[in-house]
Amino acid sequence: MHPKQVRAITRCPKATMRHLMTGEVPKLVVPRSPLITLLEKYSPRDRLHMIGVKLTHTLGYSGGMTFRNAEQLYTWLKPASHMLESEYWPAESRRIKSFQKTLTERDLAQSCAQWPQWLGANLNHESTTQHGKGAA
Repeated sequence: MHPKQVRAITRCPKATMRHLMTGEVPKLVVPRSPLITLLEKYSPRDRLHMIGVKLTHTLGYSGGMTFRNAEQLYTWLKPASHMLESEYWPAESRRIKSFQKTLTERDLAQSCAQWPQWLGANLNHESTTQHGKGAA
């Protein structure tokens, strides 16, 4: 049993009764999405240098929120490696459940105001041009 499940059983009377009556434990959920999968390919250091990430429907989420960096976004998307089914985290309510596209580095770079040069200089130019910074 995962520590989160034990904690839920000991702290939540409803979960305690359910466990005592049926033997069931709270279910664990691993936060997953194409964007989480893409962000996990980068180190936390790299994510810190992806500045001004705008979360849009092209990344599989609604709301148009902007994050200081991709590490902050990653923490918002996946607050823990395992979540209880009954736990609420804001990213899940904004996730477009039908979105199954495999995201690429280009998709992420186009949503960033500033892209780290060591991850691809050619992507940096396209990203800044799209946001109007590189336009003449």
